[in-house]
Amino acid sequence: MRSVFGNVWRTALVLCLWLASSSFASAAPPYKTFTEDHNRMPVRTQDAYLPAGTIETAGELTFSGPADLFVDAQDRLYVADTGNRRIVETDRNGRVARVYGEGVLQSPTGVFVDEDGAIYVADSGLGQVLKLNRSGEVVQAWERPNSPLYGKNTPFKPLKAAVDKRGNVYIISEGTTNGVVQMSPQGDFLGFFGSNMSKVTLRRILEHTLLTEKQRSMLPKVEPNSPANIAVDRRGLIYTVTQGDEGRSVKRFNISGNNLLPEDMWYDPLYTDLYVSARDNIYAVSQQGFIYEFDTEGNVLFAFGAPDDGRSRNGLLKNASAIAVDSRERIYVADKEKNLIQVYEPTEFADQVHDALELYREGHYVRSQEPWTSVLRKNNLFDLAHKGLGDAYYKRQMYEEAMAEYAIAKDREGYSNAFWEVRNRWLQQNLKYVFAVLLAAFVLWKGIKQLHRRTGVFNAPLAALRRLFQVRLLREVRFVFRFLSNPFDGYYGIREERKTSVWSATALYALFFVEYVLSLYYTGFIFRSVETAELNLVRELLYVFVPFALWVAANYLVSTISDGEGKLAEVYQGTIYAMAPYLVFSPIITAVSNVLTLNEAFVYSFSYQLLTVWCGVLLFMMVKEIHDYTIRETFKNVFITLFTMVILCLVAFIVYVLLDQVYDFLHSVIREMMVRAEH
Repeated sequence: MRSVFGNVWRTALVLCLWLASSSFASAAPPYKTFTEDHNRMPVRTQDAYLPAGTIETAGELTFSGPADLFVDAQDRLYVADTGNRRIVETDRNGRVARVYGEGVLQSPTGVFVDEDGAIYVADSGLGQVLKLNRSGEVVQAWERPNSPLYGKNTPFKPLKAAVDKRGNVYIISEGTTNGVVQMSPQGDFLGFFGSNMSKVTLRRILEHTLLTEKQRSMLPKVEPNSPANIAVDRRGLIYTVTQGDEGRSVKRFNISGNNLLPEDMWYDPLYTDLYVSARDNIYAVSQQGFIYEFDTEGNVLFAFGAPDDGRSRNGLLKNASAIAVDSRERIYVADKEKNLIQVYEPTEFADQVHDALELYREGHYVRSQEPWTSVLRKNNLFDLAHKGLGDAYYKRQMYEEAMAEYAIAKDREGYSNAFWEVRNRWLQQNLKYVFAVLLAAFVLWKGIKQLHRRTGVFNAPLAALRRLFQVRLLREVRFVFRFLSNPFDGYYGIREERKTSVWSATALYALFFVEYVLSLYYTGFIFRSVETAELNLVRELLYVFVPFALWVAANYLVSTISDGEGKLAEVYQGTIYAMAPYLVFSPIITAVSNVLTLNEAFVYSFSYQLLTVWCGVLLFMMVKEIHDYTIRETFKNVFITLFTMVILCLVAFIVYVLLDQVYDFLHSVIREMMVRAEH
């Protein structure tokens, strides 16, 4: 489901960004900025980054196809100037400081600078990763490993490189599908790191099952995508970005090579680079010029940018190849087609989000309250701010306020923790009164029974109640309780004793729908699966009654040709009476869900699982008893009924398509006739 949301997110956001790029006056940025809401859908937000100019030259030097960028601790910018076969070091204003590798490098496509200032260059032309000192001298080179573990036919064409705190070198090699090449400071091959997973499709499963070994050998190999770029954060953790690896494009690895980021992060098929800022925010750029900023948990903070529309507007990109961020959160993006570096400056809104996030990550929840509040003044739909504000309230033991903020952010875990505190406080203050009320109610009940036994004071109202319950429709509806205690007797009552009717069954179907809708609206927030504001009663009506109608129709049709004795009315009645557990207990579970936390989630989930199994067993018994089948015949009937339901859906879809085509044809003919009549 989340991958589906990811596709929708991506399509909607890219469309929004692209359309926005052509709808601005020249004084405003030529793009809009979006974030994501709790439904992972794009939401317009204030501009987070504004174009701050371009770096087209470094002193007298021009760039030619810049392929990579890096910013060191002193905010010096390093450019892998691939076309000019050099590394250019500039300050943040583009003034050239040094040039490295002239006369040595052939095709520098990656650059990295360690804490000591040593420069690592991935040169695909040389087939090496070179380490340069501050004077530009080559002090070490990493070449193709000689280890048999590397593989005789595995290519070694370094495109990007990064170095961790231990001095190990991580190399992205073109065409290497085993993962990132990891080498020691001395040049020894340590193994492959952080490999991607190949996709197993239904087609591949069928080919593996149905084809012979010789036929399978003729098929193209299914290999995982190679990482496109690599980065290292201040803790030494390795990040990679991969094109075409949906849901797992951006990864953060621990020392064991396991991905620590969620697998449903925002997906762009054309990611080219990523960078981790000093605040541990993750920045990624796509080839088309879309820029994304994620927090450390993989949530989208901002998404902005757009492809160049040919009008040379500042801030738009043609072929983005690299991204880097300095200590002031200024973003640098290399455009290797325009041969320049685009610079983006954070706005006051982005600075407030970053400040609040930093306090939040460091555990200063109370101190983060003020910046989160400032963020919400500018954009009340910024869900991450509501979550941060909820944490601040929680730490201050303002649990009701925290619940309100968590509810807006749809943070069920935070809401559960705050609600647990509210519930615990309420129980401590009121538990004695609850027991007192229960005891008083018990004593009152015993007293009323004793009084009635001696005086018969309630004979008249009880008689009236019994007469009410003897009304045929109510009596037939109450028969549903028989299915909880003795379902065989219940189905015998439907088939032989006529203790139910089509009217009572219809009333129960209506009651089922009412209970279903009430569960959608009034299930506790922690367990609610839908947004009440987005509920469509017509759609929910179809969700409930179309499966019922298909089941009743299919079961009756199948039974009439397989010696079933049940009538259509009996199948109609027996189906809804088989839902007796849901009809009786669903309102109770819905009510109880409002006083449970995630710690008691098992109670809620197990209850509904039990109801589902119980109703399924009763439905199975209905088929057996109504049609007078054996167990084996019942299994066969149920299976064929489910298959028939699928066929009926397929037929309905085909009829819909045909009618839609007929409608389009008639509509086109009528329009053509009207056009001809006008002329």
